[in-house]
Amino acid sequence: DHHLSYMNAGKTNTTDNLLLEVCMAAQFEGKSISGRYPQYVAKYGDLGSTMCTVL
Repeated sequence: DHHLSYMNAGKTNTTDNLLLEVCMAAQFEGKSISGRYPQYVAKYGDLGSTMCTVL
């Protein structure tokens, strides 16, 4: 998110906006996974399942 702060709102185009939205969505999903993962492990243990089940 350090690089996102350098984007100038007056000089962006559609491609820049799409990239920004994708990066922000990925950041949100990462925080969501990292927040839920400890709860998932506490409840189900390490079953060798993928991260998708956490969501």
